[in-house]
Amino acid sequence: MPASDDETAESPAFLIDRIFKAPRERVWKAWSDAAQLGHWWGPKGCTVEISRFEFRPGGFFHYAMQFPNAPTMWGRFNYREIVPQERIVWLNSFANEHCGIARAPFSEDCPLEIENTVSFTERDGSTIVSLRAQPFGESAAERQFFEDLRPSMTQGYGGTFDQLAAHLGG
Repeated sequence: MPASDDETAESPAFLIDRIFKAPRERVWKAWSDAAQLGHWWGPKGCTVEISRFEFRPGGFFHYAMQFPNAPTMWGRFNYREIVPQERIVWLNSFANEHCGIARAPFSEDCPLEIENTVSFTERDGSTIVSLRAQPFGESAAERQFFEDLRPSMTQGYGGTFDQLAAHLGG
């Protein structure tokens, strides 16, 4: 099967779209304001504590994810591109408490970094959020792990977007 414009045979992207019943400016603020991002980002069932938030190209969002009865897991965004109310591009990875890149606690084959692009399109007072994720600088084993992780990513990003919808009030 031929690859679409959004995919290549070597590195297919994970894609998820969601429509939020809120204007783009409000949805953008939920992604660009530390206090708001800390309320909804992450898997269901965890709380997020923000250690560092620098919303600018080259800046970091460094956070601790805390699940009941489990050790703290750290993550980070390294922002690469920000076009206000249109697009955010970042490298996402697990991290240590000092914001350094770390291996995922569940697999040596999980890609060290995932490049994420989220875009915001307003239509009739609602906002379409489109997220595209793909491994960055990955090995063949990491690419395969990413492929096998798709059902989990669908569930994870779906839950995160559910939390964003609740945060936005619908």
